[in-house]
Amino acid sequence: MKKKTLLKILIGLVSVLIILISLSFINSRPTDNYNTEVGEIDVEKHVDSIVRSREEEAGLTIKNRDIRNNWSIYFKVSNNKFDYYEIGGIENLQISFENDSDYIVDNAYVDVCYIIDNGSCYKTESVLFKNVEPHSIVTQDAPNSSRGKKIRLDFSQIYSDDLNFLYGQNIVGTRSSIDPYFSKD
Repeated sequence: MKKKTLLKILIGLVSVLIILISLSFINSRPTDNYNTEVGEIDVEKHVDSIVRSREEEAGLTIKNRDIRNNWSIYFKVSNNKFDYYEIGGIENLQISFENDSDYIVDNAYVDVCYIIDNGSCYKTESVLFKNVEPHSIVTQDAPNSSRGKKIRLDFSQIYSDDLNFLYGQNIVGTRSSIDPYFSKD
């Protein structure tokens, strides 16, 4: 019985010794060939691509800031030739919103002021344009008015998530002087 136990212990020790010797040979293998086996990483190309990516991002950021700061060049509103009555009243008025940017405009609110003879605004109606595609014009009917001979159109709010743009007549907050219409914090 003692011989069998000693034999098992001896076999176990020899097995452990063989495993240790094998591991030491694997770890002592020269590492020169390792890079060629796995494939060398071209660090210079990788760094160049990161630098190019950051330069493109910075250029896009500047371009977007210029669009936001000059938004009135890219976002315009106009109207058709509507019907009006000599005694006052406007019908068949259509408002067109033009998005000449490269970004979707999620919401644009246009205030339509119906002007009466004395030059004051009789009433103001808001027309909402939603999801206006880049480089497109969308036209909508405006409400009729029982008074007024002229109209005035003003943007009350424009929002584009893709452009990070928010213009609003009544919007206040901590905005940067170099990018006052930037909508993300």
